[in-house]
Amino acid sequence: MTFTPRGGAPDVGVPADLAARMTVAEQHEWLSSYLRRHPISRRTALRGGAGVVAATGLAAAPWTLTACAQAAQAPVAVVGRHLAYGADPQRQMALAGELTAAPPAGPLVVDLGRDSTFGTTLPVDVRRLVSQVPQADGSIRGSEQFFVHALADGLAPGERYRYRFRLPDGTTTAEADFTTAPAPGSRAPWSFTAFADQGVDTVPPSGLAGLTNGYYKPDDTRRTMTPSTSMVDRIAAQRPAFHLLAGDICYADPSGHGLPVRSTGTSESPDGFDSFDPTVWTTYFGLIERSAASTPWMFATGNHDMEALYDDNSSPGGAAHGYGGHAARLDLPRNGPSACPSVYTFRHGTVGVISLDANDLSTEIPTNAGYSGGRQTAWLRETLTALRADPGVDWVVAFFHHCAFATSESHASDAGVRAAVAPLFDEFAVDLVLQGHNHQYERTNPIRRGRSVVQAPDGATVRPETDGTTYLCVGSGGRPRYRWQAGETDRYRGNPGPDSGVSVASYVALGEEAHQPEQVDWSQARYLDYAYVTVDVAPPASPGATTSLTVHATTDTGQEIDRVVLERRSRT
Repeated sequence: MTFTPRGGAPDVGVPADLAARMTVAEQHEWLSSYLRRHPISRRTALRGGAGVVAATGLAAAPWTLTACAQAAQAPVAVVGRHLAYGADPQRQMALAGELTAAPPAGPLVVDLGRDSTFGTTLPVDVRRLVSQVPQADGSIRGSEQFFVHALADGLAPGERYRYRFRLPDGTTTAEADFTTAPAPGSRAPWSFTAFADQGVDTVPPSGLAGLTNGYYKPDDTRRTMTPSTSMVDRIAAQRPAFHLLAGDICYADPSGHGLPVRSTGTSESPDGFDSFDPTVWTTYFGLIERSAASTPWMFATGNHDMEALYDDNSSPGGAAHGYGGHAARLDLPRNGPSACPSVYTFRHGTVGVISLDANDLSTEIPTNAGYSGGRQTAWLRETLTALRADPGVDWVVAFFHHCAFATSESHASDAGVRAAVAPLFDEFAVDLVLQGHNHQYERTNPIRRGRSVVQAPDGATVRPETDGTTYLCVGSGGRPRYRWQAGETDRYRGNPGPDSGVSVASYVALGEEAHQPEQVDWSQARYLDYAYVTVDVAPPASPGATTSLTVHATTDTGQEIDRVVLERRSRT
């Protein structure tokens, strides 16, 4: 909803040319200063005929008085449930959701147990998030949201649990279940899935025109009218052990340029600014709930996930780097550098997983570049050292947003990301890397020192210890598709295309407009449409036997278009 600041005069603030050069921390300071000059309070807003809406659970709820009245009269409920592993997936699971209105008086709890008799009650933490978004006319649009969180700790490895949220009046959510990671030494096969750049393809509560199905061009939806929804349907039906999302989660910030927030009330932003709508998160959690209420969804952060609106007290000196809102909405393991909330690691069976924040490393979109002061890359080296020294870990999988190796026309490869991570991945023989940012599917040959070691066509077997690291771009999770470089085509099962594993003209992004051309020999499979990845993990049948990761690329209609098998000799 829209308020008129005290004094009534528009104050558009920072010039567009300066906005384009501001870091996220500088943006947050500008926004804080703007709001100090235009103070509002809930009481003042309500008295003036407008209020701060609890913007959750309202199917058609722009920031309006009607939405406020509905929120006040509707029963409180928990919606948009989503799970995440704690630092120890064998024993910890974080359970979260969103309240449709302000928390009621009395305790809100989670009932947990091996079956529907439950037996354990967990306390629930309620995190309040107020969003105040300056508008182009000088007014302020605001929302108030409440997110609920509980941590189940001391669980048994490899066990199934049931849970539900329970409100003070006794009403509950539907029951859901989850399974913890297996105990060390388990020989049972399992799978995980991944994609990036998902967003929503249904109307969010705000009704911003640019975030509806109208955002898709006719050719974008030639296979399904709702690609993001179709992806969730696939993951929910498959029910993997966990799902990785390599950044650009819901697109509450639709432009993704890392610019200050100043909205027009539509998806179109004033020059040099980003529009922002926090209620898109509500629609997003509702979209993924049918999977995420039972399967942990583990997130990395992308350029559309930097939100300068909120404080971030985890950063050095209290500086904001765009992740304060995520602390209210998401639960991540938080065992990486303290300044980097989306940098973490966890182990599931014989697989060690690493989430990185490419915003800290990017040269293409440098808004947050270098914010960790080198802590992230130092932590990455320490973590890779520990994983490779752990006899129970055979596989190392990393995921992050901006691509180290990709050939899209829109972003291609990011020079800063490549320089930061590729030498470490070479040194420690990282097996599989999942990237986003480019809205298509692409798989490389295994790479060492920036070049193909061997050709790995569809159906090939790769041995990472000698062949190198396989990089996948899985930014095919739901947003409108990009294009390939001029003259390049799709290359996947059913559409062989040219033998483009030999040479493809691409570029490395040195900045938003600065591109260094390169001829690459590693672009093996390419698909310009919606797809996700399933990784089937086959633990060794006995100590020292062969273990494998089978990587499948599947379209939003269920057609497998690419497959590669990674093999190692197990150390367990």
